[in-house]
Amino acid sequence: MGDLSTNKIVFCERSWKTPVSILAFLILVTFAWGAYLLDNYDEDGFFHGADDLSVGQFLARNIAMPDVQRLYYTVPPAVVGVGGNGVNAGPVASGAVVGANGYVITTMHSIANMPDITVQVATSAGIRRFPAKVVKTIPAHDLALLKMQTTEKFLHFRMANFQAVVPGQQVFAFGRNMAGAPLVRQGMVQSLDAPLAVGTTQITHLLRTDSVYSWEQTGGPLVNAQGDLVGINIAATSPTGKVEGFTVPASVITAHLQDIIRFKTPVAAPNVPPTQPLPTR
Repeated sequence: MGDLSTNKIVFCERSWKTPVSILAFLILVTFAWGAYLLDNYDEDGFFHGADDLSVGQFLARNIAMPDVQRLYYTVPPAVVGVGGNGVNAGPVASGAVVGANGYVITTMHSIANMPDITVQVATSAGIRRFPAKVVKTIPAHDLALLKMQTTEKFLHFRMANFQAVVPGQQVFAFGRNMAGAPLVRQGMVQSLDAPLAVGTTQITHLLRTDSVYSWEQTGGPLVNAQGDLVGINIAATSPTGKVEGFTVPASVITAHLQDIIRFKTPVAAPNVPPTQPLPTR
């Protein structure tokens, strides 16, 4: 038997500090990442910090061909109520979130002469209210752009490709009722170049749709099957008292507001001057 005093245990001579340090670092990174996920992911599956996540992108990432029920579930978080700042005040119109940092489009006549504006956002914890300021109004198309006074991020809409909108296309008109619950009706685009008189203003280049059935959908979004914003709804009353649905199309909205918002679109948005007639098909 050899001299045991000359035997060497190999691993004892090797440095253990470096691998242990690396392992400790990896454990700390893992815990930090887990804490971030828990802090930024809510029970509905949305990341609060996802600055660039739109409804259409969310559907594309999670559902290759979204069915109607999944669309009904995914769209409402980007549909808001717009009203005053009273404690029990319900919305006077709906609105569509079009920017992750809290930009909202609604109808101008709905907020006319309203000194204080509150945007009501539905969350998993209930309705939250955010004060909002008017950034820009477009009387020619009855539009108002609001900005929620908060640093929080929101699920929002990207603009649909207007060149792909055709009569007979399936669309969905969303809104929120006075209790804050979502409204939706499936319908179709009936025509692409319809006029509408709102007070003394004659609005042109509107879509007609049968998916609008209630004044509570006014200011809310009209979306396609991909969850993209086809336009902003206006509910009008016919001489017979029937509700007629009109929509300010995405191309008009982009032309009026692209100086303020860099809208997301599936393809490049057409640069259409607001005073020029829009192309029809």
